[in-house]
Amino acid sequence: TSCKDECPLETARLVQVQRLLGDRVGKEIFFYSISIDPKRDTPEVLKAYAQKFGVGPGWLFLTGKEDDIKLVVKKLGLSRSNDAANRDGHMPILMIGNEPTGQWMRNSAVDNPRFLATKISNLMGWKEPQPGRSYTEVARDWAPDTGAYIFASRCSACHTIGKGDSVGPDLAGVTTRRDRSWLVRYLRHPDQMLAEKDPIAVALSAKYKNVPMPNLRLSEGEIAVLLSYLEGLGSASHEHQGQNSAR
Repeated sequence: TSCKDECPLETARLVQVQRLLGDRVGKEIFFYSISIDPKRDTPEVLKAYAQKFGVGPGWLFLTGKEDDIKLVVKKLGLSRSNDAANRDGHMPILMIGNEPTGQWMRNSAVDNPRFLATKISNLMGWKEPQPGRSYTEVARDWAPDTGAYIFASRCSACHTIGKGDSVGPDLAGVTTRRDRSWLVRYLRHPDQMLAEKDPIAVALSAKYKNVPMPNLRLSEGEIAVLLSYLEGLGSASHEHQGQNSAR
């Protein structure tokens, strides 16, 4: 629960996966998160942490003796030689297993939630109710939007655009509510700004249950593209509202 980067994003992403899997979680499949900081992460702390993210039934947050945790981590193959280089001391790794069949796989815990839900469903042998669309049905002139991709892959676990607050604030209109230079710095160094007691950063942390804004390690170019994407959505929304008012 003391992680600054990996765990908040990982937990928020897996909450999305849990919701996609629906009521099968807690019946046919179970989620387990194991703390690697047992001195800090008491059962009470873990319970409060789960509540911050809106974790549903069928997902347990576990702790125990430090030596036992290290053994479990080693047996599951979750430790990496480069873990020490990571600021949080670990990578966001998800182990998915089908105990009856003995099939196990490892995946990034911050991957696309629909991809993860599909991976889990396939491993469990669940069949989709109907086949998905073929790639041939997709419009030929479609091209990926880099800003939309950054938002979907890095921000959507905690934020929405126009659908209300989630783990973090709704980002609709954020480029008009906040000064651009503040947004750029906050996206680059959210942890540093909170440590410096920036008044807006402190207020946001307090409002959203002290869930830390992770440092996403975005480059200046990625931040510029993301903010342009959010600005574009804001402009489109205002234009749509203006058209409705004129009718």
